[in-house]
Amino acid sequence: MLVLELAVIFSVVFAVWWYIYYWKLPPRSPPVYPGALPIIGHAHELFRHMIGRNDIWNYLRKVCEYAIENERISSLRVGPHFVYVLTDPEDATFIANTCFDKAFVYKFGNDFIGTGLLLSDAAEWKVQRKLLNPAFSQTVMNTYVDEFNVQAQYFVKRLTVLAGKGPINIQECVTSFLLALLCRTFLGLAPEDQNMIDNGYAEVIDEFAKVVTERSFNVMLYPSFIYNRSALRRKEQGLIRTVNNILNPIIRKRRSIIKETYYIKNCDEYSQTSVTGKYKLLLDLLIHLADEQGVFTEDEIRVQLNTFVAAANDTTTSVLQNILLALGSHPQVQERLYKEVQEVFKNNKDLDKNDLTKLVYTKAVIKEVLRLYNPAPWVARRIHTDIELPKYTLRAGSTCVLSLYDLNRHSSWGPDAKEFKPERWLNPDTLPENPNAFAGFSIGKRNCIGKEYAMMTLKTSLAHIVRKFHISGDINNLKWTFEALLKPTTPALVTLTLRS
Repeated sequence: MLVLELAVIFSVVFAVWWYIYYWKLPPRSPPVYPGALPIIGHAHELFRHMIGRNDIWNYLRKVCEYAIENERISSLRVGPHFVYVLTDPEDATFIANTCFDKAFVYKFGNDFIGTGLLLSDAAEWKVQRKLLNPAFSQTVMNTYVDEFNVQAQYFVKRLTVLAGKGPINIQECVTSFLLALLCRTFLGLAPEDQNMIDNGYAEVIDEFAKVVTERSFNVMLYPSFIYNRSALRRKEQGLIRTVNNILNPIIRKRRSIIKETYYIKNCDEYSQTSVTGKYKLLLDLLIHLADEQGVFTEDEIRVQLNTFVAAANDTTTSVLQNILLALGSHPQVQERLYKEVQEVFKNNKDLDKNDLTKLVYTKAVIKEVLRLYNPAPWVARRIHTDIELPKYTLRAGSTCVLSLYDLNRHSSWGPDAKEFKPERWLNPDTLPENPNAFAGFSIGKRNCIGKEYAMMTLKTSLAHIVRKFHISGDINNLKWTFEALLKPTTPALVTLTLRS
C-alpha cells in the first residue's frame, strides 16, 4: 500500500513539475499551432505527416501560414521542446545575426557530412569561414570563366540531341553538367577525370537527404542508442562508405598533382596547377591547410569537400531546372532574356568576366526564381538565452525556424509578392527596405559562401542555353516535398526547340 501511495505522490509531483517548467506557457509566448497533445506536443503530427512523405511539406506550410495570421510568428512543441517559426524579415534578421549555432537536428547529418562549414557550431564556423573565404574570392571565380563556357557548351551539345523530341526530364542532364563543372573548378580535375564524381554521387546525396529528413521528423529515432540499431542507420552507413570511396581517390590524385607541380610558377592553367599564393581553388586550399599548416586532418578535408560538392550541386541543380521551367512558363520573360543575351554575346562568342556584369535582366530572372522557388525553404537556429522580440519572448534552449520561403513572399514585396516578375529587380525603389526580405542565399552573416560561384554558373549556363533553344514548360505542374531541401515529386519536364 505504501508503495502505491508513494507512486501516486511521485506521479502528481512529476506532473505538476512538468506543467510548471515545461508545459505551461511562460509570459509573452508566441501562439502555439493547434493540435498539440499533453506531454508529446506536436510530435505525433510530425510523425504522421512524415509517413505520408510528401505530406510533411503541406503540414509545415500550414504551420507557417498560421504564423502569418498571428503576427508572423507561431510555435510547435516536441515534448518539452519549443520550435518557434518566424516569417517576418526584421525578426528573422535579428535571430540570424544573433544565433549562429544550427538547430540540434542538423547534428543528424554529422556522420555523413561532418562538421564542415554547413553544420559546424558558431565558433568553429567563424574559423572555417575565414580559412575558406580565399577559395571563393572574385579572383578565383574569374579564373573559372573559361571552364564555365567549356562545360556549358558540352551541356548544350547534349541537349541538342534531345531537342525536338518532346518533353524531357531535365534534372539528370543538369546534374551531370554541374557535377562535371564542380570537378573542373572546385576540385581541379583534368578533363579525362571530370567524371570521377557522377550522377551516382548525386543519387547518394538524395538518399541521405531522405534519411536525415525521416530521422528529423521521427522523435523515436532521436536517441542515438535507438537510431544506431535501426535499418535507417544501416542505410546511412552504406551511403557513407559509398561517398568515402568516391572522394578519397580524388583527394589522393589532387595531392599527387600538387606535389608534382609544386615548383611550377606562373601557370596558365590555374584551375589545374594552382599550388602557390594566397588564392587557390577549393581542394588545393584544403590540402594546403592540411599539409602545410596542420589545420585539417585527412578526414576533415573529405568532410569539407563533401559539404561543398553536395550542397553546391544539390542547390544549383534545383535552381537551374526551376529557371528553365520558369522561362518555359513565361514566354515574354524568355524572349526579353534572349534579346539581352544576343546583344551581349554578338557573333556567338564566349563570354568573359566583364560580359557577366552586362547580363542585368538575366540576373533579375535568376534572383526572381531564387525568391519564389528557393530550394532551401528555411534554416533553423539554436537559442541559448531568452530573446526578447517586440511582442514575444523566445525561450532559451529552444529552436527557431526562419521561414525563408515566407520572407521571399512577405508583404513588403508589394501586392504582387507571389507573382513571377523579374522586372521588379530593375528598379531598386520597388524592392523591400530590408535586404533580408530576399533570402535567396539565406540571410544574415551565416549566409551562402558560394553565392558568387552559383550566380556566375547560372548566368553562363543560361546565356548558352537560351541563345540555342526555345524552352517550353510549366513550373506550376511541379508538386513539392521536403527532403532536407525542397524537391519536386513530379518530373521537371521541358521541351527544347532549336532556334533558327
